[in-house]
Amino acid sequence: MTTPFICRLFALVSALSLFSSCTLSRQTGQASGDLQQIGLIWLKHAGSQEDQQKVIDAIHAFEHGIPEVQSARVGRTDGIGGPYSDTSYDLCFILSFKDEAARQRYNVNPLHQKAAKEVFLPLSKKLLFYRFVNE
Repeated sequence: MTTPFICRLFALVSALSLFSSCTLSRQTGQASGDLQQIGLIWLKHAGSQEDQQKVIDAIHAFEHGIPEVQSARVGRTDGIGGPYSDTSYDLCFILSFKDEAARQRYNVNPLHQKAAKEVFLPLSKKLLFYRFVNE
């Protein structure tokens, strides 16, 4: 393994550990930790600083304007590729929610709905989401 790969892996593990304040009840299979949603965005106009900024502003607005969003992080790819690293996306974001019910309320919030219709869908070529519950 190369040193840059190890550094990226360490950074990823460190970032994910910040979200690991709760546990999963193994007997019931019920998640008890906060829910994280990771989004990757490929823009129609790849690399467009203007389009990137519109998305970044929308994500920050979620954190300040939607009570269910506990925290929001957004940024551009660092461009450092490798065999285990995808740098083809324009932006990545992480939204934190108390639970799935909070995420569902966020989905129907007018601020989110407006951003989806006016920013995300018109500007994006591809959107990909991952969710996980903290352990």
